[in-house]
Amino acid sequence: MPAGDATQAILDAALVEFERHGFRRVALDDVARRAGVSRTTIYRRFANRDELVAAVVERENVALFADIAAELKDARTPQNFYVEAFTQSILMFRRHRVLNRMMLDEPALVLELFHRHYGAAIERMAEALRVIFPAGFAERIGPAAVNDLADTILRYAAVVLILPNAESLDTPDELRTFARRHFLPSLPAALVSPLRV
Repeated sequence: MPAGDATQAILDAALVEFERHGFRRVALDDVARRAGVSRTTIYRRFANRDELVAAVVERENVALFADIAAELKDARTPQNFYVEAFTQSILMFRRHRVLNRMMLDEPALVLELFHRHYGAAIERMAEALRVIFPAGFAERIGPAAVNDLADTILRYAAVVLILPNAESLDTPDELRTFARRHFLPSLPAALVSPLRV
């Protein structure tokens, strides 16, 4: 099996095993068996289980942020772009079976991964924002403002996804209300006014 194919097979197998057993309880023997490779093959690509977990989460985040960007890019122009970007990010994350399970079952692992890979998460969100912004908007507000928005979205998303909530935040309308009340007032100054195309 070519190296790239083996890596993809390992990541695919790990995703299935993580979904079945959780991130902390997966045995690398089970991942190897499902992928059709040896444990040695896994260790050639990933130094330990934590690196494998990080690689799976990174791959799934890349796909998730691309899906968020595509959905918002194809949607009709929302009344408030920022509220909709925040709301759709939460909804799509919750629909991802493995990432959502990790948030619910293993919040300590999520925080650990945030500490180690937060810069990459900001880059992924900023890339998605550049795709969905109207032409020229990201350039007009500048990279620092785009990164500030990405950071703000991720921080408030973590609040909604990890922490218990005093109010229900299950429906799109409840998330939009939360975003208007808490998220919008926290946006960087360059982004406070509505998007102008």
